[in-house]
Amino acid sequence: MPPRTKKRSPDAESDLVIDNNHSSKRTKTKAPKESKDLPVVEPYVSEGKTDSNGDRYWEISKARRVTISSFRGKTMVSIREYYEKDGQELPGKKGIALPLDQFSSLVSLLPDIESALQESGESIPRPSYASGSRMIVDNEGEDCDSGDLLDAGNSRKNIEATSEDDSDE
Repeated sequence: MPPRTKKRSPDAESDLVIDNNHSSKRTKTKAPKESKDLPVVEPYVSEGKTDSNGDRYWEISKARRVTISSFRGKTMVSIREYYEKDGQELPGKKGIALPLDQFSSLVSLLPDIESALQESGESIPRPSYASGSRMIVDNEGEDCDSGDLLDAGNSRKNIEATSEDDSDE
């Protein structure tokens, strides 16, 4: 049997009180957010850390890092997630290991990737390559070995020292 409901008496409508004050409930106010124009980027650190295997790595975030390692005699650049277990940081399932030729292809694609990001409205900070150990490309388009790095001032001295003069004849 459904519960009985009371019907209002016609006099109840005349007892209606209209309150123009706002309700006593608090309305949520949004705190001003900090501007998210550019993400906060850690400064470029050229020094890497060494893991328990003796491989150099650089942390990208709390759980991700870039590691240079050797696998079956090949040098690999891996980007992988890490987790902590029993005080040790262990590699997770998520990640990729690129051989040097594929990593080189990725690096050469970075300007195109950056321009595509800019077209979609994203902006990323550019790194500063002010370190003294960068590679210099010679006239034939091949990279020089790190031992063959050329300085602008030293290259002219080298040309003068090794060039043959016609006055010896």
